[in-house]
Amino acid sequence: MVGGFIGLLVGLLAAFLFLRANESKIAAVEAGEAESLGKISPAEGIAVGMSIVGLLKQIVSLGG
Repeated sequence: MVGGFIGLLVGLLAAFLFLRANESKIAAVEAGEAESLGKISPAEGIAVGMSIVGLLKQIVSLGG
């Protein structure tokens, strides 16, 4: 249950950071000035995933 809650928080944080980093692109799409948002590259996805794994390892090490 705790793991699910932590996963929820990490997902919400990632979504918030993604939206904040792309605010100008989102506004351009909504205004009709651009077709779509750029997608993240596989390298960026792997980097984010590895960062999350590192964060989870640190959280686990705090517990014991």
